Amino acid sequence: MSRHQLILFSILFIISTTTLPLSEQVKLQLAAPLSSVLLFPVKTTTQFLQFLTVSNTRITELETVVNQLQLENAELKKRILRDTTDFKTTKYKLLRAQIIGRDPLNINGYLYVDKGQKQQLYVNQPAISINGLVGKIKYVGVKYSIVETIENKGFTVSAIDVNTGVHGIIKKRDNLIFDFIRINDEINIGDAIYTSGMSEIFPEGILIGRVKKIERGNHLFFKPIFITPGVQINRLTHVYIISDSTITASEKYK
Repeated sequence: MSRHQLILFSILFIISTTTLPLSEQVKLQLAAPLSSVLLFPVKTTTQFLQFLTVSNTRITELETVVNQLQLENAELKKRILRDTTDFKTTKYKLLRAQIIGRDPLNINGYLYVDKGQKQQLYVNQPAISINGLVGKIKYVGVKYSIVETIENKGFTVSAIDVNTGVHGIIKKRDNLIFDFIRINDEINIGDAIYTSGMSEIFPEGILIGRVKKIERGNHLFFKPIFITPGVQINRLTHVYIISDSTITASEKYK
């Protein structure tokens, strides 16, 4: 028996022996305050667990709202530049999916999530997190799906440097590369690279990463641009799957 257990036992023993000679009425009067004291740790623990449950739910709600606002903000900017009389934005639905597995041969290349055909997911749906682009759905099963991430070799997405307006393609080779950037194009260290919207898969305005290194290279026309991704895939516990409400069911499976 530990020292703390011995002290607690002694206190309870003293209380029980002290109250034995007392009348039933007195015992009942003492029961209420004593039970409050003795049950205080239990009540505190229960309230703390309830607080954690509410906090996790609130965090999920806030993450969903932030992701939706980022997508709608990008859509709004595009529409303002194109037509200042039309301010309607595309409504994106976000589905939270828990990561339930990773490919052991390509630990950050593919993620297994706990949503599938039952939630009407389909191949090529974008996956994001609060920090930016994660990837796209590669395979959909009945109860799970596989997400191909930006860390998988061969992954590509059209992109834009929002600071300078230069367009290119993000590719994953040994590093994440902003490709097809001409030697004379203006690109700076720290520039934010976002999805450009020139894609049937990825909407405009999702952060991909930031420029970390620029090399001259040996190419006559293009210079290698190295990108630090906004999302750290190996730290993710869940992702958000984007569903565009304007896409019809027949278009999803083309």
